[in-house]
Amino acid sequence: MGWLWGSSPKDTPKDTTQPIPSTTPETSQQNVPKTLTPDEQADLEFNQILADLRSEDKSLSKQGLTPESHVESGAPQSAIAPESLYQDTMSCRNAFDYAFFCQSFGGQFVNVYRYGELRSCSDHWDNLWLCMKTRTWPEDLRKRAIRDHNRKKAIKYKTGPSSEDVWDVRLEPATESFKGDFAALEKEMKAEDEAAKQKAAA
Repeated sequence: MGWLWGSSPKDTPKDTTQPIPSTTPETSQQNVPKTLTPDEQADLEFNQILADLRSEDKSLSKQGLTPESHVESGAPQSAIAPESLYQDTMSCRNAFDYAFFCQSFGGQFVNVYRYGELRSCSDHWDNLWLCMKTRTWPEDLRKRAIRDHNRKKAIKYKTGPSSEDVWDVRLEPATESFKGDFAALEKEMKAEDEAAKQKAAA
């Protein structure tokens, strides 16, 4: 810029400003002062959560999976046991999206529209904190913790009688359920209906 004002490059002031260090969660934790305000601590934790969500998305994309397919994968479909009724995997990205949307104006508007009142988002945040807490655990412990969490939620929200109060959980797959002479069965049912009608008319 010296040519514009007729000054030599020697006359131009040197740039004494230092580059601002990046505030990624990894470096920010090392350079953080010992005493943080509550807002600074919350910002730091939020940045760490975002970094973890981005790394999870990258790992899923490398494996050719999406967060949705990661959530839906769980116990094998052939397993028939009480444990197989509850999901044992969780996507931290999806948990964050649900919690953030619930906390937003749009999420609470949906709650007012559906239920006629504002609703707590604590369950969504509990899902997120569980996912973040267990993300570094061994796979078997992580699955067990998530399954127990989902089981407790199901018990919490069960209100009134349901089929679970009448029927026992099947522990073995049903075999030969659709084999037999359905025509004969239909005739037998019709005969029973006619007998019942005649009995009622008499």
